[in-house]
Amino acid sequence: MNLIDTYVTEVGRRLPRKNRVDIEAEIRSALQNLLDECNQETGKPVDDEMIFEVLNEYGDPEKVAASYEPERYLIGPKLYPAYVKVLQIVLPISAVLSLLGLGISLGQIPLNAENIFETIFTSLAEFLATLVSAVGSITILFAILQWTLPDFKERPRRWDPRSLLKVKSSDSIKTGSVVTDIIFTALAILLINFFPQLVNIGYYSNGQWWVGFSVTNPSQTLATTLLSDAFFTYLPALDILWGLTIALSVILLSLGRWQTWTRWFALALKIMVIGLAVAMLTGQSLIAVTPESLLASGFPDPLAAKILVNFLQQGVVVGLVVTIIFNCVESAKLIIRLTGKNLPQAVEGFSQQ
Repeated sequence: MNLIDTYVTEVGRRLPRKNRVDIEAEIRSALQNLLDECNQETGKPVDDEMIFEVLNEYGDPEKVAASYEPERYLIGPKLYPAYVKVLQIVLPISAVLSLLGLGISLGQIPLNAENIFETIFTSLAEFLATLVSAVGSITILFAILQWTLPDFKERPRRWDPRSLLKVKSSDSIKTGSVVTDIIFTALAILLINFFPQLVNIGYYSNGQWWVGFSVTNPSQTLATTLLSDAFFTYLPALDILWGLTIALSVILLSLGRWQTWTRWFALALKIMVIGLAVAMLTGQSLIAVTPESLLASGFPDPLAAKILVNFLQQGVVVGLVVTIIFNCVESAKLIIRLTGKNLPQAVEGFSQQ
């Protein structure tokens, strides 16, 4: 990729997708015209120094891209596209979880007009509260990023076209993977904090709806979850980690590539994940259900109850072990990158860092 193409790409990645191709073509044509004019005026062939001079005159890619965008407020122009994208991810997830919660609630009550109306009204109120909380939290997060991180503060600067020579393919990010991280992290935050009752198992028998390890009947409605009290002691730490993970993903989407400080940020997060996973692995059980509680709730088979509980507990252990191993491997990749060494070719294809 030559310098002109690299410059155009740098401008294009900051532009909205619907106009990107046309604007890139316009910029490429304008740069070629400037090079032709310089060639005619100086009588010198086009070389890197002439290209640097033309690019320097044309301007910083960030400012050139901003000139094609309308002025925005509240969130700065570098973060605004990522802010909108995160909202487009989180809000539909909130709606889906609310619908699931509504469906479970309707399945646990006698279906008459009064109960249905009350349940729908309550679910709608909870959904609106969740919506306001999600939008407010995301806006606060982006505001903090805008005013605390130097890369997102608006300030005059002198741009050097030679910085394009430092752009490495290994620093690029996979947008789809980053967006997927945001989706699943947002889903985890919403699910555990607002809809923990969805983390459950159910059984219907003899006219009763059994959820988790509580019986729900017309005179008794209990919201239960498989997660134990011990799990919820880790929830503040989990929320912090998930919030920082979304913050890092947003930063990467905004910057468009990895930088040294973002790799240190990612390494710190992975070390925190490893430490928390070890604490959860060696602490009390994260699953509240026991064979006795299942049988007391009406589960029909004692042997099946033991097998189910053992499967759940072992599944948690395996999940935590896999999390620790995965993050250890990813931490090693980040350390290799930060030391300036190249990853082995076999590992390179699997690494985004």
